[in-house]
This record gives sequence, C-alpha cells and structure tokens, in this order.
Amino acid sequence: MLIVLAGLAVIVSAAAGPVRGLLNMAVASATAALLDYAVMHLQQRKISLPDGAMLTGMIIGMVLSPTTSWPVVVLAVALAIASKHLLALAQRPIFNPAAVGLLAVLTIFSTGQDWWGGLPDLPVWWLSLLLMAGYWIAHKVHKFPHIFTFLAVYFATFLSAALFGTAEVSDVFRVPFLNTALFLAFFMLTDPPTSPAKPAEQVLNAIVAAGVSVWFNLVVGGLSFLLAGLLAANLTHAFVSATKRRWKRGV
Repeated sequence: MLIVLAGLAVIVSAAAGPVRGLLNMAVASATAALLDYAVMHLQQRKISLPDGAMLTGMIIGMVLSPTTSWPVVVLAVALAIASKHLLALAQRPIFNPAAVGLLAVLTIFSTGQDWWGGLPDLPVWWLSLLLMAGYWIAHKVHKFPHIFTFLAVYFATFLSAALFGTAEVSDVFRVPFLNTALFLAFFMLTDPPTSPAKPAEQVLNAIVAAGVSVWFNLVVGGLSFLLAGLLAANLTHAFVSATKRRWKRGV
C-alpha cells in the first residue's frame, strides 16, 4: 500500500504539478511516524517500523488540498494517531485514523479537501491507473466483496435518487467526486484493522458505508459525506466484533 500510494503521488505530481501536495504528504507521513515512535517508547513496546502510521499520514496528505498549511496537516495527523491509540478495542483502532483526522480539521477549520491522490486533475483515462492500483490492493487484502458492494450500492442509490427523486446528484458520477469515491473505497474502506475479513460481514459493512454516505449527502450536505459513511461502517464493524467476542466468552 505504501508503495502504491507513493507511486500514485509521484505520478500525479509529475503530470499535474501539485508539488505542494507531495510536500504535505511527506510532512504528514513523517509526523505520523514520529508520533507513533513516541507512543511505542511511552508504552515501552518493541520499536518497529510504523508503516501503519506512515500510511495514515500519506492518505491525509493525498486528501487534503495542496494549499493546506503545514500546521493544519500536522494537527490532522496528530488527531489521527491519537484516535488510533485512544479509540481502540482489543488493541485495534475502532475508526480509520486518517478519516478521523480529516473529518476533524474539516469540521474545525473548513479545510479544503480535493482528494488529489484519486487523480482528479488528470485526464479521465488516467482512472485506469487508479482502478489497477485499487484492484491490486483489493486482491492483496481479500476485500473484493467489500469494494464491489460499496460501489454498487453507492452508485445505484444515487442513480435511484436521480431517477425517482428531486435531488440533483449528477456530480457524484463525474470527476472529481467519482475519483473521491474510488480512492476511499480502494485505500480507506479496505483498511484491515478497521474493516471485516469475512465476505458476508464485508457486504454488510459496505452497505452501511454506502447507505450512510448517500444519506449524509442528501440530508446533511457538505463534503464530508464519504468520511461519515466510512466512520459509520467502522463503528458497525467494532460493534459486531465486540458482540461476537462477548458471545464467545458467554459460550
């Protein structure tokens, strides 16, 4: 995942020129690694490569607008790493850390998010590269049911709203919102610590993520609807996992 995201970032920077975005990603990734190292030291754990934290930083850097100031980038990362360690169940984060940090700075500062890691600034045929990268990740983490269900429910529900309702939702089928949904599905929804492994649970989780995303977009509005759907799915997974553990202990 680290290699794939780094490759996408370099390609976007070379083709479209958001060098500041690449710098923000580097700052976010380095900050996340340092904070995770600090937590390892405080908890007297064996020091290891904080690849999960680096991945969180990279995602935050690839979602935030390239014009975002570095203090805001650092704050988003700090909140993400804090949520990873404080909002945990059975030593696993409840929420996708990157989503927590991104939603927090969006709420507090109305920070711009252009999801440039999804290649929205490149010609539409570049989506093939994003799809290939996402397909490879889905294969590696065994999350095809998760991704396919999410995308199917997400676009089918919006299509139904457009055909039978009064909502104007055509933007979700076009760049950059299309790229945003694909990036989230491939690289955030599939996060192993915060998403289910079993296919049946993946399908349920994806339905929650897509349903809440669509509801939030149609009822609440704003740019955070995908993040809201993702966090709702994370919470559902945590609840299901906790229920299964209590049932097993009861047995």
